[in-house]
Amino acid sequence: AGESLSPEQKKAIAGVGELNSVTKGSGGARRIDPRAFCPPVLPHALRYHPVTNPKGARCDVFDHTVNVYGRDPATGFARRPLDNAGVQYGLLALNSGAITTTQFLELNERIGGYDNDGNLVSARSVADRAALKAAYSTGRVTHGGGGLANVPILDLRGYLDLKSDGDLHQKYHSFSLRERLSRANGASANHVLVVSSESQPGMEEYTIGKMDEWLTRLVADASTDAASAKVLRAKPADLVDACYTPAGERIAEKQTFRGGECNRFYPTFNSPRMMAGGPVSGDVLKCETKPIDFRDYRVLFTPDEKKRLISIFPAGVCDWTRRGVYQTNPTGLWQSY
Repeated sequence: AGESLSPEQKKAIAGVGELNSVTKGSGGARRIDPRAFCPPVLPHALRYHPVTNPKGARCDVFDHTVNVYGRDPATGFARRPLDNAGVQYGLLALNSGAITTTQFLELNERIGGYDNDGNLVSARSVADRAALKAAYSTGRVTHGGGGLANVPILDLRGYLDLKSDGDLHQKYHSFSLRERLSRANGASANHVLVVSSESQPGMEEYTIGKMDEWLTRLVADASTDAASAKVLRAKPADLVDACYTPAGERIAEKQTFRGGECNRFYPTFNSPRMMAGGPVSGDVLKCETKPIDFRDYRVLFTPDEKKRLISIFPAGVCDWTRRGVYQTNPTGLWQSY
């Protein structure tokens, strides 16, 4: 039977501020189901069904992009980059004492994965290697390079992390993008982040006006300097990271994952992969693995629990200090297929 998880423990495992942000995402997650989001104009007789019409049209996000991912010759379906092999769900919750060793072991024993039809199965998902290569090389995974250093980016983040009925648009996504920009370009000064609880009086007028000023100055720069240098030179001096409090006060400060005045009003929460030890960038589709090292844990496992953990991860656990499997830079922009 095992130990049940309380709502607070589930939040600690997922990293979210509101548990509904996880459950609400389950609807959109059905994009991996080839039957869930077929358009009404597609007759049912032409739609995929595993028994009655296995060659029918599959309406999942991967088959929609089959020209990028290619087809698995064994199934005829689009290759998929979904993978959770080696992921230790709830690792940070375990190390903080939010969950017990028993709960951690049971969670990772039972987490399972998805089959090609989006059904939950007991085995973890293992990505198609060709799909991984395609996801990175074609830019399916947003990369911070590829010219993004040359683009003024104004990130207006409406704060939804603590919305009572949950929301997918979590604040950490802004920091994921910023981390990707920094890694690819050595800096992210062309990314301005403004956070607010809702549209504040004057906020949109101010920020859009400043973006217009930024672009106008950029277009007028006829120098032969590098595009990235011109972007930073054209940026208005007073267009900086900020947040607007619920009372409408503008606080100008560098937005960070933790700390500062803005995080008092709008705290940043983690993603489930970050709670498993993954990077803020969130761009590792399939991790490289390493042997289990019990020094990585801040809790003590019994000898039997150690054997159990090794049996859960016979090929090792994620080594988040390394880039993902086949994680490469895009091979070009505006590719055709």
